[in-house]
Amino acid sequence: MKWVYPEFLFALAVILIPLLIHLFHFKRYKTVFFSSLTFLKSVEQNQKNTRKLKYWLIFTARALTFSFLVFAFAQPFIPLKEESNKSGINVIGIYIDNSFSMTRIGVTGELFSQSRELAKSIVQDAPRTAQFVLLTNELSGSEKQTLTKAQFLEKIEKIKPTSLVRKAADVTNWWEQWLVDNKSNDLRIASSQLIYLSDFQQSTTGVLPKYKNWETLLYPVKLEPVNNGNLYVDSIWFATPVQKKEAKQTLYVRLRNEGETAVNTVDVNIRIGKIDRDVFADIPSNGSDTVELSYFNNELGKIQGSVKVNDRQMNMDDSYFFSYDVRKQSNVLIIDGESSVSNIDVVYGLDDFYKTTSVQQNQLTETQLQDKDLVVINGCNQISANTTDLLLEFANDGGSLLLFPGANTSVGGWNGLLSRLKLPAFSQLQEKALTVRKINTKDPFFDGVFERKPEQLNLPAVKKAYRLQSNSASESIDLLTFQSGNSFFVRGTGKFNAYLSATSLDQTYSSFTSNQLFSTLLLRIGELSQRQAPYYLIIGEDGSYPIGQPSNAEQAVHLKKGDIDFIPTVFKKRQSNFISVQGLEAVRQMESGNYSVVSGGEKLGALSINYNRSESRIQSLNESEIMSTFENAGIKTMDVRSTSGWTGASFLQLDQPITYWKWCVIFALLFLLTEMIIVYFWKH
Repeated sequence: MKWVYPEFLFALAVILIPLLIHLFHFKRYKTVFFSSLTFLKSVEQNQKNTRKLKYWLIFTARALTFSFLVFAFAQPFIPLKEESNKSGINVIGIYIDNSFSMTRIGVTGELFSQSRELAKSIVQDAPRTAQFVLLTNELSGSEKQTLTKAQFLEKIEKIKPTSLVRKAADVTNWWEQWLVDNKSNDLRIASSQLIYLSDFQQSTTGVLPKYKNWETLLYPVKLEPVNNGNLYVDSIWFATPVQKKEAKQTLYVRLRNEGETAVNTVDVNIRIGKIDRDVFADIPSNGSDTVELSYFNNELGKIQGSVKVNDRQMNMDDSYFFSYDVRKQSNVLIIDGESSVSNIDVVYGLDDFYKTTSVQQNQLTETQLQDKDLVVINGCNQISANTTDLLLEFANDGGSLLLFPGANTSVGGWNGLLSRLKLPAFSQLQEKALTVRKINTKDPFFDGVFERKPEQLNLPAVKKAYRLQSNSASESIDLLTFQSGNSFFVRGTGKFNAYLSATSLDQTYSSFTSNQLFSTLLLRIGELSQRQAPYYLIIGEDGSYPIGQPSNAEQAVHLKKGDIDFIPTVFKKRQSNFISVQGLEAVRQMESGNYSVVSGGEKLGALSINYNRSESRIQSLNESEIMSTFENAGIKTMDVRSTSGWTGASFLQLDQPITYWKWCVIFALLFLLTEMIIVYFWKH
């Protein structure tokens, strides 16, 4: 037996009061005049014994009443068996999933509000000696402190929904590390329990690692919405990445319906610059629909847009924001080698949109690659290690490469570059069976190039070509192939935007430069090589956005939207400046929308921010799946509880000491009643 408040036991001294009253009452005498003392003496002796018994019974009932009242205030308890040999605090961790999916409506209101009220109820019902840890999706250092009941109730009021999404493994790993850190800091923990309040979405719960020595007892509590549907903007894309002034463009918008009921004539509002249009979508149950808007870019510069739908469930994915540049020109650098031809410069010179610059291969520098969208290797026989490094950095930064070998190509030097770009390598030179027979019109590269499927095109005649040898590391697809099945012209499908020809442009190799397909390929590659900044960034996630160089480098860069003024991380990569909205501070201070990038009153650009769509697919795990997720990871788990029809925390039976204060109150009332009965019947 132990006491929560042993200091109250000093109040047992109050029993001396009824004891003194009784002792004083025993000593009182009363004079009685009577003629015969013999009979009186006998009667008085009998009454005296009876009075003593009555007084001692009343005193005993009264003393026990006072004693049990004192015991009730001292709160006696018997520790749990597993705790009987331990000393330390009982820690209760409560994780509240405050992601946007918890803003859906449940039986008694918003799931997030319901989880907060449930957490308060749990804390109120917990033992007085317990210490609490409040976890949210931030999982920050400020959440590592233990809290009293009053501190917990104060802190929980400050929690707000956030765009941060945490996997179950993030929570359990954080909790396990918290226990390890506190035990190493000599914090004595007798027992630990973790209450997990979440809607347990399939897309965000994830897979947990295996735990060898998991000590905490886990209580999963699933919060369920009334309506499991969700209508949201899934993604946007353009018909072509080329954004030219007065050129026709088409925006595609994919909308998804996660509900069991089809929704028809959904109003989709699309704004692009000064354009404001409404289109309508019919979306089947658990399906999607794509709507489109065709328009003309009538202005140069940064264009910002948005797509919005109305949905009664989560609001965070009802809007999609984007930005893009309508540029005046695209910059092309031609690196001339020993077998260079003038045809490349001529083709790009046909369109004022392209500005070409030429440089000899032995004069290439990093500065010449700046602000270029496309670099063309024009008949180089040898690729030096320095050139390889420069071109690889350029491709890593999003630049595009178009590679034409020379007439006397050094296969070893070229293959060093091709392997790093994950393109097929050059092998032996072929001089027969080189008829070009097939165009891969199914590849997106040719979308919009031909009005109808080409059947009888005048294809280039090839006399000599290098055989392109793919391996397991190659990431490419054929655009043009020989009759033998060997590759003639390929494009990279990995992280690098690169194109490779199997033949030189020298007249002794082919008539490629005089074929109409040559200019078609070059102009299409030029279109697809137009370097665009990301259409948007996801708040809190990895990603960077290029900005102009501020005139005053000492001035901070700001992202501004209405009342929001956020200072992002700015870093320099080679000669360009980039900003990032990664990290906890960005999540705390920013919301989705279109922002202006300013520094010292100077506008450097525009940036769009969106929330992560990982929670938009709202299917959740059932109770058995939740149990399996935790138990398969070696976590001691109580039965999954649901909050359907929830009225409080009474359905959670937390491990806590066996308390007896209520019994003490009951016994105090019983002994008080006993005293009243004794007094009543004795008088009558």
